[in-house]
Parts: sequence; structure tokens; C-alpha cells
Amino acid sequence: MVSLLPVRPRHCDAQAMVHAIRYYEFFEDAFLDWLAARGGYERLRRQGADLVIRASGCEHHAPARLGDVLAVESGPARIGTTSITMTFTIRRGEGELVAVGTITYVCVRGGRPAALPAMLT
Repeated sequence: MVSLLPVRPRHCDAQAMVHAIRYYEFFEDAFLDWLAARGGYERLRRQGADLVIRASGCEHHAPARLGDVLAVESGPARIGTTSITMTFTIRRGEGELVAVGTITYVCVRGGRPAALPAMLT
């Protein structure tokens, strides 16, 4: 799935470039779009499940700047029994690679790891 996300002033540092930590906001927005296509976070919560982040990482390839519209491609890289690792590829313009990231989400119920709901597999 591809989410188109604009770079806004709140994402940028004094040089009008996206600050390194802000790429995680783009990853999360793209993940929420991916999740919405599968019924949304509310559906997950109605099933008594929640997701917590176990691990994350980001490789920076080129700066994004204020006014850019970023195409964030998201999808599962690995689906386990209790966790899902998502990969995110951020590009701008004609496909210039900006960043690549991963986030591993663990499904929990009652504060303990639990099987992923079918909507995530």
C-alpha cells in the first residue's frame, strides 16, 4: 500500500529538512493507513487486542524537505505468531529513495503476547 504524505513545518528542523526522528511519524501514518484497509484499529481493539512496538529502525538515504510530498510504501516483511514486522519505503518525486524503515509490532491481550488476529495475517 502507498500513502502520500506531505512534509509539514512541524516535521522540519531549522534547515527546513525533515528531522531524523520525524520519519517514524510517516511510518506510523502509513501503518495506520495499512491497518485501516484491514478494518482499522477500532476493529482490532474490539477483538480485545492491541499492538505494542518491540523494535524499530530507519536508514536515511536522502533528505526530505518542507513542501515535499512523500510516497510511503508499507507492507509486512514478516508475519509471526504474535508479531508482525512492517517495512516502510519512503520516496519523493520521481522515485528518489529517502528512507527505509522497519517496525515490529507485538499483539497483546491483557498485557501479554497473544496470537495475531486474522485481519493482520
